[in-house]
Amino acid sequence: MDAKLRQVVEALCREGQVEWTTEKPAPGVEPGVRELFLSVGARGEALPAHPRMLSWKLPQWVRRSAHSTTGVVLQAEAELEALAQELRRPESEGGLGPLLLRVHEPTLDVIAAALLVMYRTLHGHFPPGAEAVSEYVGEWEQGHTERAGEYERALGTVFYAGLRLWPSSLLGRPSREVLELMACVLDTVRTSEELRALPETLIPLQISRRLKADALLYKAELSRAQRVQLDIPLSEAKEAGMRRVDALFLSSFQDVTVLKLLARTDSEHTHYGQGFDFMAVHVPEAEKTYVRHTLSLAPERAGTLADLAGWLDTLEGERLPDGSARARGTRRFEHQPNDYSDPWYSDGYTSARRRSTLVAPPYSGTRLTRRELWEALWSRFNVGRHVHVLRAHTVYARPFLWKGKAPHEVLLARGFHRRSLSDQAVSFHPAVADSFLGDSPAADVAHYEQPADGRTVHVSVYPNRLVVIWIEQPRMAEISMYELAQEQARLAEGRALWELAPLRDMSPELEPLGPERWLVYGAYRISRGRSSMLDDSRSMQGLFHALASGTAPTLERLPSKAAAESRRVLKDAAGETEHWLTSTGGARLELLIEAEEGAPLRCDQDFLLFLLTTGQRYSAFEISRRMAEVEQRYRTSRWQSLRPARSVRSDVMLFTNSLWHSRVGEDPDFNARYLAWHSLHGLQETVGAMKDQASELDQYKRDQFDRMVGLLVFVFLPVSLACGFFSGAQFQDLSPSVGIPGTTTGWFVFLGYTAAFTVLVFGTVALARLLSWRRR
Repeated sequence: MDAKLRQVVEALCREGQVEWTTEKPAPGVEPGVRELFLSVGARGEALPAHPRMLSWKLPQWVRRSAHSTTGVVLQAEAELEALAQELRRPESEGGLGPLLLRVHEPTLDVIAAALLVMYRTLHGHFPPGAEAVSEYVGEWEQGHTERAGEYERALGTVFYAGLRLWPSSLLGRPSREVLELMACVLDTVRTSEELRALPETLIPLQISRRLKADALLYKAELSRAQRVQLDIPLSEAKEAGMRRVDALFLSSFQDVTVLKLLARTDSEHTHYGQGFDFMAVHVPEAEKTYVRHTLSLAPERAGTLADLAGWLDTLEGERLPDGSARARGTRRFEHQPNDYSDPWYSDGYTSARRRSTLVAPPYSGTRLTRRELWEALWSRFNVGRHVHVLRAHTVYARPFLWKGKAPHEVLLARGFHRRSLSDQAVSFHPAVADSFLGDSPAADVAHYEQPADGRTVHVSVYPNRLVVIWIEQPRMAEISMYELAQEQARLAEGRALWELAPLRDMSPELEPLGPERWLVYGAYRISRGRSSMLDDSRSMQGLFHALASGTAPTLERLPSKAAAESRRVLKDAAGETEHWLTSTGGARLELLIEAEEGAPLRCDQDFLLFLLTTGQRYSAFEISRRMAEVEQRYRTSRWQSLRPARSVRSDVMLFTNSLWHSRVGEDPDFNARYLAWHSLHGLQETVGAMKDQASELDQYKRDQFDRMVGLLVFVFLPVSLACGFFSGAQFQDLSPSVGIPGTTTGWFVFLGYTAAFTVLVFGTVALARLLSWRRR
């Protein structure tokens, strides 16, 4: 290392000569006589430049096109000459005190600037490598990580790896090893290309090993990250266009800058193969009063995060993390959107040009947790905010067991009237229509309806005490898909639908069955021409899933890989209609190129198919439960097997034309959706299990019956034989006219006993089996 650079390193490390502090000055505070601000401080545009406030984010230096504090130092030779003279003042004139460096953090930019400042004040000129370092640090500070160079040899990654190995002191003084590393770079490197791939002799072995392990650490961090897509506005205009980007929400103890460098070039784990343009990184630091958050957008790509920091500041509320009231006062920056004394920081505050690609941690702490912050970003930039739903028709359904009097009388008394759905029966087989659509008095299912507050409340009464309440809700006004999914989730999971007049006092007659939420099915007409890109990205697929399942479109509820594989997505031949089927609901998405009206959306065959399979699902569950109760009675009561079965066997045959058959119509697409519902609800397995359960129950009853007959034979046959034998022996010498009056001898008495026993036992068996079969 050059002797002059060695002198600079010793000066920066010597406590009596240079002091370091990371305590941030209040807005408007200026440096003291022997104090220098590096990358900190705020100053109004109307005020003259202060010679000892060196930060590229100050308006005075922004106007001079400075891109880093290191670049500011190179432009501030006159100011540094005045500082050098101040430091050389004799003790009699108040000199010889230590130089106080007030810095934001010991970053690459701050350390490089401090070295150049000390070199200039000690030796009257800058070192030969200053221009190259300034150019490289400027690109790094502006976020142009694509120009950073080779990961394992670039100056930026080498520096931050060293900073992690040899951390700075609590007061902000960097370690000697870090300063010597930067001094060696200044002494050796002369071009920015050399800084993108440092000579191997300059990189300590400890740093080299750490950089090789960082790629593996990054992949490990991805396992607990959220990888989604966001729509970033291209400008601050209200109707500005959007750009879809891959976003990474990451919680990590690694260095934020290193993560950005790895993520921005990560095409393997991104949907669009261009790296993560948007990043939200959360780095917990126990020794600080706040938790570091860095939100950034790749500056080389189109898009803006204008006013994002101000919006996050409003989410903080009126309280600090410790519960005290937030203070208001002088703004730190000229373009700050509020007057909180400690706002979230955005680089858009520092310039009238409003460059807004970075949001940094708040100065005095945040009340927002990592999850809350991620949800807020997901909501603000959600891809569904720019997908326009022109029309919607939604059905909310819930199954119940009826506990009260006959449903027909109760429903008619409450203002419901009988409804036939046969006008929608064109796609169903006649047998299914007769069974389900309620067109005839002998139908398996009866439907009732009553209008209420722009909705229609329906009650479908099934055999086996099952009722399904379903509510139609049409929507004619246009709405975004994100807002519609939120609205559906609130209705499906809340109690707003129970406040409708027809349902308000019906709770005593209903016993909950199945999920304690509404199942959702809807038809949605979406304009492709007025919507952002409808692709197969995780965010868009998750939004479709939320719409189909009736769940809230939150980051936490994005479907897992298993949930995505379990749903069914069917498309028509033209690809303009998609059917999404999930365990809690479904959606028919009509994707239109033009925003045309088309046929009105109403409760049609797809809705009826959803209601049919819902009734089948819970009918099967209830039948299986009742069969289990019957089996339990048979196994606990010895004489129960002699009694004929109840109506369980007839209940199993409910929906003979659909539950046991694989088709409900002749249309292949319609039938495919029916099979998809069956597969999704596991009805084939349920029916198979019910058959096995019925067969097992029949076999058990048969065995019990045979054992009971064997017991009868074992008890009564010896008695009958003994009675017959002794009767025959007693009367064997008498003539037929003397024994039993007018007929027999003693052995005829024996045969009579045997015949009576046969008729009694086997006649009882035959009659019981006949009655049991007829009941089934």
